[in-house]
Amino acid sequence: MVRPFLQKCRVSENELWERQHHCRPPDNTHASSSSLVLILMRGLPGSGKSTLARKLLSTGPNGLVLSTDDYFAHNNGYRYDPDLLGVAHEWNQSRAKDAMHDCRSPIIIDNTNLQAWEMKPYVKMALERGYKVDFCEPNTSWKFDPYELEKRNKHGVQKEKIAHMLDRFSFPISIDIIMSSQEPPHVNLRRCPWPAQKMTRNRDFH
Repeated sequence: MVRPFLQKCRVSENELWERQHHCRPPDNTHASSSSLVLILMRGLPGSGKSTLARKLLSTGPNGLVLSTDDYFAHNNGYRYDPDLLGVAHEWNQSRAKDAMHDCRSPIIIDNTNLQAWEMKPYVKMALERGYKVDFCEPNTSWKFDPYELEKRNKHGVQKEKIAHMLDRFSFPISIDIIMSSQEPPHVNLRRCPWPAQKMTRNRDFH
């Protein structure tokens, strides 16, 4: 069952499309007037998040979409390895850092971003580089429906897993909440130094 409070404070897709960046800036003291924008997508698998992310590319001069899932994409298909998830996140964060160094905008992080601490590395970099931070979610009618999301997501994530992810969806969210969040202890256990990675991915932005 969808928790009622998750339905609050959502922006319709039509409203998003009518705005320059299609997203409302976070209501906090870190808001910036910078023309450089970091957009953190939020949404469950199959919710329409990636489709909306691609639409948002046109809101800036040289935008790009960066997803941790890209790490597991190969010429012969998608091969997800949970043992490499920590490495994949670090790889995507490194790509975001490089993109900010090059003043790309908008930089769109197309991850599920369920919990505040997951977004902290991106927000920290954005604040240091003078980027404005926006949060965007799809407004599809099924975005909190595990049964429909199971049918629609392209990686075969089952409804039981989706329901568990929904339980972990942090709301409300803001830059202040993100910056005061702490990474859970177990996350460090899945990290490994860059030289020790099992896979090396040097892929151009797309």
